[in-house]
Amino acid sequence: MKGVYDPEHGPYTEREKMGFRLAERLHHSAEHIDDDFYVELKKHFNDKEIIELTATAAAFEFFTRFVDALRIPTTPVPEHLPAMK
Repeated sequence: MKGVYDPEHGPYTEREKMGFRLAERLHHSAEHIDDDFYVELKKHFNDKEIIELTATAAAFEFFTRFVDALRIPTTPVPEHLPAMK
């Protein structure tokens, strides 16, 4: 489970970490995906991959907000797994 709560220190490649960084920035605000970050992103992904990563991260943001806004109950975490922070 190393890296689940802190991808920066998990067993991921730099390319994978950049994908996590993109999702994290998008989670806070699209404004956090500035020109400097985009330059770094382009070192690891081509334009089509960046579109796919952004679309995937944005879709997950949509589902979470949708479920939360409508107060849809979610499946509880099984007792044998640690709860997400």
